[in-house]
Amino acid sequence: MILNSMLGSGFGGLEKLFLDEVEMLPMAGMPARCAVRRGSPLARYARERNLPCDEILALSDWDPISVAGARTLVRRAAPKLVMCVGRKAHRLFGRAVGTSLPIVTMVQKRRFDRDFPHAGVLVAATHRRGTLIEDGVAPENIIVIPNSVRLPPPKADYAIAPGRPVTIVGLGRLHEKKGFGVLIKALRILAASAVAFDCSIAGEGPERASLQRAVDKAGLADRIKLPGWTDDVATYLSAADIFALPSFQEDFPLAVLDAMASGVPIVASRIDGPKDFLVDGETALIVPPNDAPALAEALSRLIADQGLRERLGRNARREAEQKYSFEAIGRRLVQALDNVLAGKPISFGA
Repeated sequence: MILNSMLGSGFGGLEKLFLDEVEMLPMAGMPARCAVRRGSPLARYARERNLPCDEILALSDWDPISVAGARTLVRRAAPKLVMCVGRKAHRLFGRAVGTSLPIVTMVQKRRFDRDFPHAGVLVAATHRRGTLIEDGVAPENIIVIPNSVRLPPPKADYAIAPGRPVTIVGLGRLHEKKGFGVLIKALRILAASAVAFDCSIAGEGPERASLQRAVDKAGLADRIKLPGWTDDVATYLSAADIFALPSFQEDFPLAVLDAMASGVPIVASRIDGPKDFLVDGETALIVPPNDAPALAEALSRLIADQGLRERLGRNARREAEQKYSFEAIGRRLVQALDNVLAGKPISFGA
C-alpha cells in the first residue's frame, strides 16, 4: 500500500491531481490512501470522492506533535512507500520516518529539500527535471511523469451560431503568475474591435480583487465574469468555444489537460511547461507571454475560423486520450514506484 501525502491548506489544480493519484494507483494495481491536513478543503474533497484518507495535524514540519502524529499514522497504515506532494509533506514525513521507509517526493518548483530522505523524485515536466539536475540531483533519481486527466465526452460541435457571442474561458488560481490580467487586456482589444464575446475565469486566489478592478476599469463587467472555483470542470469547459492560458509560469498545467481532454481549442503562453507538450498550429495556438496584442490576435484567429477551432480541438483530444489518461499515467506511475520498491533507480527502464 502507498501512502500519498499533501499538507496544504488550499485547493486547486495540484490538489486535484493529488486526489487523482490516489484514485488511479489502485486502478493500475497498487492500493493507496492519502494523508492530508486536518480540517483542510483537501480532506473534504477526499471524503466526497470516497477515497481512503487520514487527516493529521500539520502545524509545521518541526513541530513534535505533528511529527509524532505522522509517525503514528505510518505505523498504523503500514505503507510500503510514502509519496509526498510539496515541501511541507516531504519535510514532515522525512522527519517522521527517516530512512525506515522509501519516500518519493513530487517536486513542482525549483526549491527541493534534497537533504531530506528521498528514494526518488517525480516531476511533471522535462524542464523541471533539468533544473533539479542543475541543482545536484542525480538524473537517475528523477522521473518525468506528466499529469493525468479524466476523459469527459469530447466536444462535438465547434460552430458559433450567427449572433451568439463566442465563449472564452480561463481556469486556475487567481494568482499573478497565471497572467489573467493579460487576458483581460486582450479582451479589451477584442471589445474595441467590436468582437462579441463572453468570458469566464474560474478560480480563487489573491488576485481576485485586482482582476475585478481591471474588469471594471475596462468597462467589461457585463462580459467578463469571475465565478469562483468550480468543482465540475468538465461541465464548465463543455460550454466553451476557446480556452485561454495566459500564464507566466507553469510546470504541466492541469487546466490545459482538462481543456485538451474536452476538445476545446487552446491559446497558451509560450513558456516552459505548455511549450513542452503543446504543438503550435497542431494542438494549440502558442503566443508570447505577457503580450496582450498577440493573445488578442490568436483569439481573433480562432473566432474567425471554425475549421481551425475544430482541428486544434480534435487533435488535442486525441493527444489526451493517447498520453494523459488515468490508465496511461497510472501504469507509468506504478512502474516508477515498483522500481523504488525493488531497490532500483526510480527512472529505471523509462
